[in-house]
Amino acid sequence: MDGARLLAQGSLWAATAAPGPECPALEDEVRVDVGIVGGGFTGLSTALHLAERGVRAAVVEAREIGEGASGLNGGQVIPGLKRGREELAARFGSERAERMVALGDGAAERVYDIVGRYGIDCGLERNGWFRAAHSPIAMAYLEKVGKEMAARGIDAALVDRADTMRMLGTDQYLGGLHDRRAGGLQPLAYVRGLARAAMGLGAQVFARSPVERVSRDGALWRIAGARGAIVAPRVLLATGAYTDRLWPGLARTFVGVQSAQMATAPLTDNLRASVLPCRAVVSDTRKLANYFRIDAEGRLVMGGRGPLGDAPSPSTLAAVARAAERRFPMLGRIEWQHAWCGRIEMTLDELPRIHQPEPGLWTLLGYNGRGVALATAMGAVMAERMTGGSDPALDFPETPFATVPLHAFRGPAVAGAIAWYKFRDSLGFAA
Repeated sequence: MDGARLLAQGSLWAATAAPGPECPALEDEVRVDVGIVGGGFTGLSTALHLAERGVRAAVVEAREIGEGASGLNGGQVIPGLKRGREELAARFGSERAERMVALGDGAAERVYDIVGRYGIDCGLERNGWFRAAHSPIAMAYLEKVGKEMAARGIDAALVDRADTMRMLGTDQYLGGLHDRRAGGLQPLAYVRGLARAAMGLGAQVFARSPVERVSRDGALWRIAGARGAIVAPRVLLATGAYTDRLWPGLARTFVGVQSAQMATAPLTDNLRASVLPCRAVVSDTRKLANYFRIDAEGRLVMGGRGPLGDAPSPSTLAAVARAAERRFPMLGRIEWQHAWCGRIEMTLDELPRIHQPEPGLWTLLGYNGRGVALATAMGAVMAERMTGGSDPALDFPETPFATVPLHAFRGPAVAGAIAWYKFRDSLGFAA
């Protein structure tokens, strides 16, 4: 990796998070109001919001809680949907579009509220999200977005090149947009905190219990594992990017991509003063974006996109390391203490997707890189949906399955898309 050195592979978050709650394996028949498959942000936020309503919920996770995408991501708490008001209005109508935008805008605040109310120790910092422009075209795009955000009264500010250098400690960008609503946290600690909070209100959470099938059981649904089952009238499949063949066709509604990250040891006080001194979470405007932050203990965490797979490839890690070296040459020969990767599910329209393939059974996935805040908010949406509520603030459309074309060839397709996006990024276009 050029002048860098990798000391060990493995997730920073797994190495530093406090232990989660004790969750048994599913070994008996459990009857509840709502059964949930998937112990990540989506499933546990839904269980928590159901438990707050007094609804009996049970979550079953194939591995340990947070071992999938939720405990492996960058921990950036970014509000908002990736599609704008006009596009949403054309598709869903102006009133629903307004509600969808408001839901996305409030997603980060929902995380902060949960962390505060339940005392979740997850290194939360609220220093905003800095979107950094890598080209003049991208800066013009951010200026347009910034004016739209100002018109809506959002606490965000356009930043010129000089102030960008001061805030980020790098001269690699032409300016940016600082959304002060955003923040960062330790994602594995947060998802474990969600589990503990839900269990404290009566939800049941089972780990190390792969689900073998989901099927009708008369008027109920049966979530069956090897040694036990959850029986409920309503079921949510919240398996995200780790969705397999549990439900026919669901895995073909998205494309999974790799998100690889590396982390240093805690930086010295001198380096902390010069490397990302504003302490915002950062991503640039490339389609194949680099994203980075300083965690609560002062480590530089740098990430980027890679091909399919559950192990970070040497070429992907080398690209992430070079990105850090270019931005922060003052670090010298970087010693990376951690390297890991997880999956992100990308939907065709870059929106979360709620499906109800059969009465009483819902699926939810598709945060497109904004899983911390959006999955938390969508858990509240699903709790409302599954209990028959009608709160307009939690309105989000259900859509039919939309299969990704040529999904069987997604490996070569993703590789081709990466090559195309690299070329597009080189021309200066914004994501």
